[in-house]
Amino acid sequence: MNDAHFMQANSINEVIICLDKIIRSCEEKSSRTGYFASLYKAMTLGVQTGIEQKVFEDSARMERLDVAFANRYLDAYNMYISDRQPTHSWMYAFKASEQMNLTVVQHLLLGINAHINLDLGIATASISTSDNLESMHHDYNQINEIIANVYNSMDKALRKIAWPAVFLRPFDMGGTNSVINFSMQKARDTAWNNAKLLVGMSSGIEDQVIRNTDSVISKVATAIQNPGGIIKWLTRSILLFESKDVTGNIMALNERS
Repeated sequence: MNDAHFMQANSINEVIICLDKIIRSCEEKSSRTGYFASLYKAMTLGVQTGIEQKVFEDSARMERLDVAFANRYLDAYNMYISDRQPTHSWMYAFKASEQMNLTVVQHLLLGINAHINLDLGIATASISTSDNLESMHHDYNQINEIIANVYNSMDKALRKIAWPAVFLRPFDMGGTNSVINFSMQKARDTAWNNAKLLVGMSSGIEDQVIRNTDSVISKVATAIQNPGGIIKWLTRSILLFESKDVTGNIMALNERS
């Protein structure tokens, strides 16, 4: 059965089911797209736990955001495996998965770049109005704290894949020609600002803004793929030690041996 049959979700449980299917498919094909899918599943499980523990002011709204956010990724993945063109940001990330000269951390960052810098603002605006967006800000920050904590918790898996990867934890693109100094905090702030810009906007203008944003974020993807300065040498050093077993790496990111 084609992966495309699993590419839409209506609940957070369905998001996890879709991500599991993508991860299994990537393991079978030894596809590096499974790296970000594994991270994203961990993020989604973290959000699900937050909902169950009632850490949000409006749990139902946060599930709607999670689903809208996830469907941006699922749509992009579906388009890619169907030989159609997703956003430029996602196309960079997916095409990069075919390369052997990037570290696992770079693959994760390329997915984070496309999904948070571009998709999160769009998803947030899609479930909001100009009147109620600001009321979401507290929960928005909560959900992104979960995302950041999950990424930080990947250290153990990354050390298993390549012990020098620990030195890339503060991966900072500021030394490159990137138009955005890439970091998780800046990505979340960018997404919130994009949501404020997009909410209530007419569809024609919204599409143009999204295309322009996608173009800018694509340049960040280029910087992640081709870092400068000391990061360039760190990534090359890590690549020498990093496991070339793609399936094994995906399993490590999912804490399966």
